[in-house]
Amino acid sequence: MELAILGGTFDPVHLGHLLIAEQVLNRFDLDKIIFMPAGVPPHKNNSQILPSHHRLEMLKLAIRDNPLFNYSRYELDKEGQSYTADTLRYFKNKQGVDRVYFIIGADSLLDIFNWKEPDYLLANAFFIVAQRPGYSIDNILRENDYSPYFDRIFIMNSFFIDISSTFIRQAVKNGDSIRYQVTEAVKNYIENKKLYLED
Repeated sequence: MELAILGGTFDPVHLGHLLIAEQVLNRFDLDKIIFMPAGVPPHKNNSQILPSHHRLEMLKLAIRDNPLFNYSRYELDKEGQSYTADTLRYFKNKQGVDRVYFIIGADSLLDIFNWKEPDYLLANAFFIVAQRPGYSIDNILRENDYSPYFDRIFIMNSFFIDISSTFIRQAVKNGDSIRYQVTEAVKNYIENKKLYLED
């Protein structure tokens, strides 16, 4: 089995997430896209993140119509902080996945050597890198540290829609419409549960 993992807090999941996942399916011969909601990301304050049951429920609603989209509770259920290296070991060793791809942005590629066990990650996983405004992937890859891993890094020249979960949360708080930024089911869930109305 070959799959790609798209990780994030998904607070909330939006159409940009779904769009990049669908473009990966179009370009790569994969069995599944796994959406991986983060439990306790090492770079964020957990108190600022919506409780996991809300984030997971919105994710389920967003992907329910696509049989090639799935989700994993692995990082939500594990104790402690969520690290990509641990997730890779889980899928390769416990789930028997042959090839694991991680879908990341150019900003994450630039920062990858600050992640936990970057050499293990780059030697044992594959990375599909999406363009991000303000980042030159070509310039990033000119750094010598990346040269041993060129055959594991795939640049995806996808079209990009600049939607952010932060912007969506602020829009809800301001009483602005978030239609066309999230799916209708996610929009209804946010409204019915009265999410993001307070800090």
